[in-house]
Amino acid sequence: MIASLAPLFQGAFASYAPLLRLAATGEAARPLADLFEAETLRRQLHRFRPDLAAEDERAVLSIWSKYYFLYLVPPVLGANLILQRSLPIHPRAMRIELNQDGVPACFVLESEGAGLPASDHPLTRFEPLIRDNLATVITGWQQALGLSSRVLWSNASRYIRWFLGELESAGLPAMMWEPGKAILDQETFADGSSNPLAGAYRKRFNQNNGDMIEVRRTCCIRFRLPDMPLCEDCPRLCKKGQSAVSFPS
Repeated sequence: MIASLAPLFQGAFASYAPLLRLAATGEAARPLADLFEAETLRRQLHRFRPDLAAEDERAVLSIWSKYYFLYLVPPVLGANLILQRSLPIHPRAMRIELNQDGVPACFVLESEGAGLPASDHPLTRFEPLIRDNLATVITGWQQALGLSSRVLWSNASRYIRWFLGELESAGLPAMMWEPGKAILDQETFADGSSNPLAGAYRKRFNQNNGDMIEVRRTCCIRFRLPDMPLCEDCPRLCKKGQSAVSFPS
């Protein structure tokens, strides 16, 4: 565990402590950027899903990416919101350990990071997460295997939204989690460029029960794999006869 982040990993959040560590001398963990190379990425996906050769590799990558976002977002966003700390998470400066199933087990950082930059714009503090890390890995995976970047951004939005909800439901003061809502609400960065996470969720009419439900704008395409039910916030749930699986699969 990174010493400066120790106050973050308390109580129910203690299980996230092993997900971040500092690089050691002669570090053996794989550079994260290696996974932008198509054949290297495919080898990891084969470990994750041995039937990959007979399945849609883009759908497999989509499901695999969810593990990446699920394990990276909480400790990084928690450090930002709770400890007011920005971590060095550009993929060119990170390494990753994968477990025997080929999914992320630990992210290896070069340093403990620093305090948040001073800015009046609500997205500036989140740029290392959105622009350095997410934009880089999403572009790398899209170019490697052709999976739509819209799918990958949607997958990332799911775990950002979920984690912000966890902080709110934990009873933390609003000042600790409310700034994070800008990640999904603010349409542009300080320089005027578009935020690809803005508007990731919208309300839609559910034809199965007549309710209005909040769903992601883009499906993760897990339905293309055998025996895979829809996510509980999938836009396809609005169609007749569709059912979901419990979050956060």
